[in-house]
Amino acid sequence: MKTTNILRVIIPVGIVLTAIFFLAGCASKKNIWGDTKKGLVLNYRMIEGTPYTYNVKSDVNQEMEINQQKLSVIMNSIQEYTFTSESSAADPLQLNVTIDTMALFIKSPMKEMEPGMANVIGKSLVMKLSSSGYESNLEGAKEITYDIGPETRNLGSEFQGFFPNLPSNPIQPGDTWSYQDTIMEESGGNWLGIYANNSATLIGYESLGERECAHITIVNTGTIHGKGSTQGVDTETTGDFSGTDQIWFDYKEGVLIKIVSKGSAKTQTQTSGERQMIIPATRDMTKTVILAD
Repeated sequence: MKTTNILRVIIPVGIVLTAIFFLAGCASKKNIWGDTKKGLVLNYRMIEGTPYTYNVKSDVNQEMEINQQKLSVIMNSIQEYTFTSESSAADPLQLNVTIDTMALFIKSPMKEMEPGMANVIGKSLVMKLSSSGYESNLEGAKEITYDIGPETRNLGSEFQGFFPNLPSNPIQPGDTWSYQDTIMEESGGNWLGIYANNSATLIGYESLGERECAHITIVNTGTIHGKGSTQGVDTETTGDFSGTDQIWFDYKEGVLIKIVSKGSAKTQTQTSGERQMIIPATRDMTKTVILAD
């Protein structure tokens, strides 16, 4: 009888203890993205083998003044890029990138131009993306080129700063972080550097379709500096810019969903040699990046 009574006590106690340990284990298990109330962890974690296709649309209106004559230039572009991660657990992620579509249209008072992109469409490259959004290994992008008139450009600058940088610590709405970006565009002996200071704030949470997103606002300010030579005329460009990015990021999947950017820039280009002049210019820019679900 004593043995039976002891077993009657031990068995329920064992069940209770097992349940307690099980529940404790469940309670201690945290989501990889943290908690929207205590602190959200934002990291890029693209699912291995899943293609993520982004549609990119940019519009630039530029006003220039050459020898007291005003000149307007309109540039419209569309791109479609597909990124596929080789491993969602790696940091940095290794991304295989395919250029699905790319088109550029330029309109000025002198002429309209639509450069051919046959050398670009269908090409691919491999780049790296850290969990916090730092892009690297962009040499393959620099090898993909296209021509605009006599000038040859490459895709190196297309993926610099493509993914916004994320905070290193868990955050809540109202929290801020800052980072810097350098975007360098090179073509032959010409180069143009964009040096940006970015101040980001987590605004809150929004649903886009079935995705639960962190809504982030990024305020951009910075400087522009470049040098080059065209048809024997040396040029140097300086200026500054400002803008705002609205970001939507799927914090559960770790994927960028949407960017809406607006900005403006003021520059002046000084030429040297026999044809010395100063060319002031202003640019108004809009850009959208949308994940095609």
